[in-house]
Amino acid sequence: MNLPKTTVLLFLYVFTIAACAKISDCQNFTTTIEGGRGLMYMQSAQTYGKARIIFGIKAMIMEKESNVYYGVDNSILRKRKDYPSLLAIPITYGLTDEIDMNLSVYGFHDTRTLVSKEDVRLGYGEPVQGIGSTRFGVKIRLPLRKKSRIQVAGKFSAMLDTSKEEADGLNYRWSRTGTDIKASLYESFDIFPNLSLNLEQGYVLSGSNIYDDQVIGGIGLQFTAKNRFVMNLEVNSRTFLGVGPQSVYKAGANPDKFETVNGIPAIGNPLYLKDTNADIMDDFLLFSPSIALRLTQHLSANIGVNINLADHIEPKENYQFVAGLTFNGIFSALIDTDDDGIRDNRDREINTPHGFPVDTNGIALDTDFDGVPDGKDMELDTPLGAKTTSLGVGIDSDNDGVYDGIDMEPNTPEGSPVNKFGVALDDDRDGVPNIHDLEADTPAGAVVDKSGRALDTDGDTVPDGIDIEPDTPNGAKVDSSGAAIDTDEDGVPDGIDEEPDTPYGTLVDKHGRGLIKHEVSFLSEGLLRVTDIQFEPGSSVIQPESYHAIDEIGQLLIKYPSIQIQIEGHTDALGDNRLNLKLSRERAIAVREYLLKTFSEIDNKRLRAVGFGSDRPIAPNSTFNGRQANRRVEFVIINHDKMIKQ
Repeated sequence: MNLPKTTVLLFLYVFTIAACAKISDCQNFTTTIEGGRGLMYMQSAQTYGKARIIFGIKAMIMEKESNVYYGVDNSILRKRKDYPSLLAIPITYGLTDEIDMNLSVYGFHDTRTLVSKEDVRLGYGEPVQGIGSTRFGVKIRLPLRKKSRIQVAGKFSAMLDTSKEEADGLNYRWSRTGTDIKASLYESFDIFPNLSLNLEQGYVLSGSNIYDDQVIGGIGLQFTAKNRFVMNLEVNSRTFLGVGPQSVYKAGANPDKFETVNGIPAIGNPLYLKDTNADIMDDFLLFSPSIALRLTQHLSANIGVNINLADHIEPKENYQFVAGLTFNGIFSALIDTDDDGIRDNRDREINTPHGFPVDTNGIALDTDFDGVPDGKDMELDTPLGAKTTSLGVGIDSDNDGVYDGIDMEPNTPEGSPVNKFGVALDDDRDGVPNIHDLEADTPAGAVVDKSGRALDTDGDTVPDGIDIEPDTPNGAKVDSSGAAIDTDEDGVPDGIDEEPDTPYGTLVDKHGRGLIKHEVSFLSEGLLRVTDIQFEPGSSVIQPESYHAIDEIGQLLIKYPSIQIQIEGHTDALGDNRLNLKLSRERAIAVREYLLKTFSEIDNKRLRAVGFGSDRPIAPNSTFNGRQANRRVEFVIINHDKMIKQ
C-alpha cells in the first residue's frame, strides 16, 4: 500500500472542500471499516441516499503476543509482541434511496502467516505486508419512508480473493485466499430521536480450503448529538461451524483432538483437521466502543477500540485500535451525475432527466408550475392550479374550455357556455343553465322545473318561491307577491267576489255576496220564524211597521230564485179555535200577497200560504209572553235539499 499517495489525496480533498458549495445534510456521516453506514463493524439498516458518494480511510493496529521457543531442542521460551496493522478504504455509492453499493480495499502490514498449513507446530514465519482482500457489497433497504423509526435492509457481499497471503487471528478477514460470500439482514429502531438500536443477523459461505462457514450477529446502540457527535457501542460475533483460525492455534497444543492418518496425527492438514466444538467464545467476539465527530460539512473523524472477548489462547490478540476519516462530498464538485451543467455539489436535483432545462440550482424548470418539467411539458402555459396529464397537458373532463383544478363545476353539461371558472352561465340564476333553460328570464327566487320554467301551483301567475300564498283560490286576483287582493275586506278575494264593494263588516257568503238578516240561519235550517210581523187586532191587515221584516224575506227569494216557500200563520189559544184557524190562514195569504205585489219578479208558484191557528204553539199560552210568541208567521223552505246544493 502506497501510504504517501493516500496522504496526498487527503490534502487534495481538504483543499477542494473549501470550494464546494454546501450540500444537504447527511443524517449519518460515518462509514464502517467494511463500508456502509456505521462506525466500526455494526451497520445501520439506513442507506445514504441516491447519488451520494462516501469515501473513507480507516487504519487499525493491534497488539499480538506470542510465545517463541529457542535452542536446539526448543527449550528456551520468550514472549514476543507484534503490532500488525491494517489500512482500509471503503467507498459507498447511493444507487437509489433504497440501494447502496460499496467497495472496500485493504492493505496489511507486519502480519505473520503459518510456515506450514500441514503442521502448525512449525509456527509463524517472518512478518509480511501487501494488498489484502477486496470486499464488494450491495445493501437494499425496504422502501419505507426515510424518516420512519423502523428500517429493515438486506446486504449481500463478497470478500474477493485478491490477497497473496492468508493470515490467522483477528486480522484473518482482511488477508485471505479464497472468496467468501456473506448475506446479512439489518434492522434499525429509532428508540428516541437521537438514540438508535441496530441489529444484524447473517451467514458466511467460506471460500477457504481451511476455514468453515460462519454464523454472524451483531447489536449496537448509537447516540447522536446535534448531528455532529456520535457515540457507538456494539458487540459483534462470528461463530465458525467447524474449523476456524482459533482451531488451527489449538491444534499444535492438542493433536489428540484431531483426526489421524495411519495412526499419525494429521495436524493442520485441511483435509483432516476437524473442530466439532465450535463456540462463540472461542471464535470471534468483539466489544467495540467508538466515537465520531463531524469536523466540517464534508469531513468527519472517528476512533474506536475492539476488545477481544473470545481469544484466550496463543498468540493473544487483546485489543485493536481503529481510527479513520470519512469524506462526504469529495467527488460532488467534480462530477455532474445528471449532465445538466450543474455540478453535484450545487445540484439540488441530482437525477434530472437528460436534456431538461434547469435553473442555477440544477432543478428542472417548470415554467407554468404544473409539476411537469419543461423538458417534458407539452403545454408550457397551463394556467396555475390546473390539473394536467403526465405530459403537462391540461385536463378538461367536461370539455367546457376550463381545466380541472380551476373548473368549479367539472361536470358542466356538454355545450353549455361557461364563465372563467367553468360554471355554466345561468342568466336568471334559477339553477338551470342557459342552454337548457326554456324560460331565460325567470324572476329571482322562483322555483323552476328541470327545464327552467317557473312553477305556479295555484295558477295565479306568481311563481312558487315568490308566491307568499301558494294556495290562492283559482280565479282570485293577487298582488306581485301572490297574496290575494280583497278590496272590500270581506274575506273573499277579488276575482271571486261577486260583490267586491260590500260594506265593511258585512257578513258575506263564499261568493262575496252580503248576507241578509237571518239569511244564514234561514238557509242552513230551512225555517225562519218571524214574530215581529204585526196585524190589526182580529184582522189580517198588515201594519206598516212590519213591511220591513217581510221585505227581507222578499230579498232572500230574489237572491235565491230556486227557493220555494210555505208561509205558515199561527195564533195564540185565546178565542174560538175555528176563528183562530181562519185568521191564521188569512194572515199567511196577506203576507203572500204583499210579497207578490212588492216583488214582481217573484213567481207566485214559489209561494204557498197555510194557517194552523193555535195548533202548533211554541210557548205556553198561559202567559202574556208565551201568547205573544205563539202569534207568528213562519217561512219554511219546501225544497231545502235542492237549495243546499245550490
